[in-house]
Amino acid sequence: MILNRGIGNDDNGGDPALHREHIDITLSPTPGRAPLLELPFTMADLARLRLQVTRRAEDAGLCDPRLSDFVLAVHEVASNAVVHGGGKGRIQLAHTAQGLRCVIADSGPGLTRAKPCEAATLPDGDEAESGRGLWLAQALTDHFDVSVCPAGTKVTLVALLS
Repeated sequence: MILNRGIGNDDNGGDPALHREHIDITLSPTPGRAPLLELPFTMADLARLRLQVTRRAEDAGLCDPRLSDFVLAVHEVASNAVVHGGGKGRIQLAHTAQGLRCVIADSGPGLTRAKPCEAATLPDGDEAESGRGLWLAQALTDHFDVSVCPAGTKVTLVALLS
């Protein structure tokens, strides 16, 4: 698999944060437009959720390879919400002024680190079978934010359409 923005290629020296420089984006959903997708999910829903996100993002104008990157990022975060966030989550996919915004929330205990993706390099443990999902989601999107509160974790992902 080829990942597009700094992972395994030389387009920005391996730093997933560099493609976000100089981006003036509005993170709020476009007023007056209904969300493209809004629903709760569990582990049993993940495959269907991935297909729905793919279709709606594609219909909104996101094209490959960005489409595949965004869908993979959403899937990684949704999987984390189920595995680490109490067995279920909630997704909202919406238009913004410049792209697509996906918010995934869970009601789990939260993350052990306040900034799980602060390093621009791949996490340690080349042979680890898990622990890279949030880092990967950050690397594959134009904006990535994690907020943790007593009620759970909320991850916001943005992909620009241009």
